Amino acid sequence: MLTIRRILFPTDFSDGAARAFPQAAHLADWHDAELHIVHVAGPQDEADTALPVSQDTLQEWLGQPSGSFSLDTLSIVQHQVESDAPPERLVAYTEDQDIDLVVMGTHGRRGIRRMILGSVTEEVLRKASCPVLTVRSDAEETPKQAIRRILVPVDFSEASEIAVQHAKEIAQTYGAEIDLLHVVEEVVYPSAYGVEPPYVPSQDIVARVEKALGTMAREDIGYEHVQVSARIGYAPLTILDYVESNDIDLIVLATHGRTGLDRMLLGSVAERVIRRAPTPVFIVKPDQKSLVPPAKAEAAATSE
Repeated sequence: MLTIRRILFPTDFSDGAARAFPQAAHLADWHDAELHIVHVAGPQDEADTALPVSQDTLQEWLGQPSGSFSLDTLSIVQHQVESDAPPERLVAYTEDQDIDLVVMGTHGRRGIRRMILGSVTEEVLRKASCPVLTVRSDAEETPKQAIRRILVPVDFSEASEIAVQHAKEIAQTYGAEIDLLHVVEEVVYPSAYGVEPPYVPSQDIVARVEKALGTMAREDIGYEHVQVSARIGYAPLTILDYVESNDIDLIVLATHGRTGLDRMLLGSVAERVIRRAPTPVFIVKPDQKSLVPPAKAEAAATSE
């Protein structure tokens, strides 16, 4: 089981934010963690958008009672802070309170609007030192509470190895299956390179990659409820297609944490998937806080 003691659920009282609350509440219940509900109030906020919120409102955010637990059993802390820079204030809160996991909604903005306005979720994702679980507010279906199938995109980097370890612990908590997916991307060179035609990976390469994924499943996960797949295509779109066609409940994905001009120009697979994924996305960073028990994390590092 993951080591989660404190969970941060930021809210702006929108429907998009509320959609992530069931995930935060259920995880807090599973891990007996303290749930921090935080609102960053700006100078233009209405007087009625303030914490604390009532138990009835929390129950509305939770949705229909599942019978699995009661909000009364949770340790809930509500904080309202003032700032005109919500992402920075939320990141500071994660550090001040030693938060282990942030669970928050994302509006899935794309194109010019997202570029100009940015996204609080994406800013927290880039700057927070702990993992972040995102839930899209405009997805067609409400995320399932019972996780049965977890997808881990793997690029064989140290970052994806850490994502696999987190997925293993989540899977053991929920009794879920794991899918390991590697996307073999076609390489198209500019004509100035004088390389024709573009390189197209062969099925032989796909077979070798699936064999490597099988070895990873056996050595790093070690139980039979694992499927492996290698596909040719563009990584973000292939990952999203896999989610849609395989009834995936959760994506566990590592981000390399690009910032500045490099991130602005190149983007990242993680951020593209987050904006469009219909399922929650659990993001881990290789150089930041790990939720894997220390003994298991050390064992994983030793095996590399």
